[in-house]
Amino acid sequence: MTVGWFIDDVPSKSFPIYTRGNVGEVFPDPVSPLTADHTWHGAGDVGIREFMSRFTIDLDEIDPGNKLMFEIFGGYMYLNLSVARLMGARSSGMTPEMVDMGFFGSSSALPAYTPKAKDEDPEICERVDALMFSWMTATDFPILDQLTETVETVVLSRPDLGTVSDKELIKRMREMMPLFAEIFSVHSEVSAAASVTMGAITGLSLGMGKPGLDLRIAGGIGNVASASPSFALWDLSRIVASSNELSAAFEKGIESIKKRIGSLKHQEFNESFTRFIDQFGSRGPNEWELRSRTWQTHPDLVFSIIDRMRRASDEHDPRRRHEEACSRSSEAINELRGMVQGDETAAGTLELAATSSAVFIPAREQAKTIIVKVVHEVRLAALELGKRLEEVGKLENHSHIFMLQDKELEEAVTEGMSEVAAQREVEYLQLFKLTPPFWFNGIVPDAENWYEKGEDVSTRRIVQGMGGSAGVVTGRARVILDPTRPESLEPGDILVAPITDPSWTPLFVPAAGVVVDVGATMSHAVIVSRELGIPCVVSASNATTRIQDGAQIRVNGDTGTVTILSD
Repeated sequence: MTVGWFIDDVPSKSFPIYTRGNVGEVFPDPVSPLTADHTWHGAGDVGIREFMSRFTIDLDEIDPGNKLMFEIFGGYMYLNLSVARLMGARSSGMTPEMVDMGFFGSSSALPAYTPKAKDEDPEICERVDALMFSWMTATDFPILDQLTETVETVVLSRPDLGTVSDKELIKRMREMMPLFAEIFSVHSEVSAAASVTMGAITGLSLGMGKPGLDLRIAGGIGNVASASPSFALWDLSRIVASSNELSAAFEKGIESIKKRIGSLKHQEFNESFTRFIDQFGSRGPNEWELRSRTWQTHPDLVFSIIDRMRRASDEHDPRRRHEEACSRSSEAINELRGMVQGDETAAGTLELAATSSAVFIPAREQAKTIIVKVVHEVRLAALELGKRLEEVGKLENHSHIFMLQDKELEEAVTEGMSEVAAQREVEYLQLFKLTPPFWFNGIVPDAENWYEKGEDVSTRRIVQGMGGSAGVVTGRARVILDPTRPESLEPGDILVAPITDPSWTPLFVPAAGVVVDVGATMSHAVIVSRELGIPCVVSASNATTRIQDGAQIRVNGDTGTVTILSD
């Protein structure tokens, strides 16, 4: 018996190894058909082909009919590990194993790299090295500033979706596809550049026998877009904490909080909240997925975060923590400079990498921020179209719009696709019961290998992961599986989570540390934890099931070790 979803792909024969590593963080759930067409699987494939054809691969190497990097199996998004490893195989300064470590946190659980015919192709190897050299010597990346302005113009030019025709709504959705592709090409490049430039610092730290020093250096980079909501939410929480009226409204619970807050007519809070939604409303849990709730469509998600933050004392101020992280970063890089000063090549590499990583790590997060805004424009138009089709009986529920493929939208408008979309929704929700295998080689595993979630795991007292943000902290574990339900998290607790996309990161502010089931050195959890100066361990397999909620744990962000002290 096989697992299948009607939009599933067929594995590549030339590049047969696929993994959930890295991509599982940003697509933790099955992918809806409309999302597949409008993001990584459809429009995204156009973008990544543009980048990769300038980098590690000739397009004639790809099997006909296959996507280049991201494909869907059992309804879940997978990354083509065979293609990703080409960055290590076809450059003079990396190996496939280094790619595994940078993106996935480990290479031990993955099959060995199999050399490809063009791995020694001088033209490809030269262009790979040339592009990497350009990243290492970069002092800016101006195209991202241009794309940011373009996206802001697109958002501001959004028509009144409630008044335009069905045809215009579909047109609006499709107009986002080439923009998504263009930004996704840039996003792919800056992600690779960030791993290369930061990897150079990591290599120097390890070479000097100082593992973890690179994590402290990275903590002071700054200008990370995915951390910005945390700062803005902190400011909102301070308004609440300083107001008896607002605090009393929150004490009554989150249900109906928006109505209670509105009745108070608190000008400072209301204006600040409106600005927050205008700036960050596209964000939310699983924000690449069109059917997901966002801070704009479901503002109660924001109130839940503010409710957690308002209880925190001023010592949790993320700006203060960031200043402390910057100070530690400055000390760490000076320490490393002292170690390599006798080696001209190493010293030069460090200076180049320090400058370029400060360009590309923030660039990666900024690219993610603006592309999520493009996704949100598609979401808003799709929701409006779905509501209309529900009203006239052409869909059973407005959310079923996401069960349609882009090519089916006109048929849904003219003829209706109520039964088809409803049946797909039933089948789609069944996919949530399964956990996709972490990797497979050429053949999609049979259904019995897509084990049910919640099965027993080891009860060992040590959970070994990967150090993401330096420091050691001991505290109470709070296992949070849904960022929209953070009620048990108190200031000083250690957040234990399955994944952490940017919608989770405001919860880092009251937390003393973070532990995540998955991730690697370039994960969003790692980058934001460094910004906030709190210890973080990622790639801590099954931490959310091995660590009991309320347990006392010690998190060592330098060594990647989580010790369960008591249940």
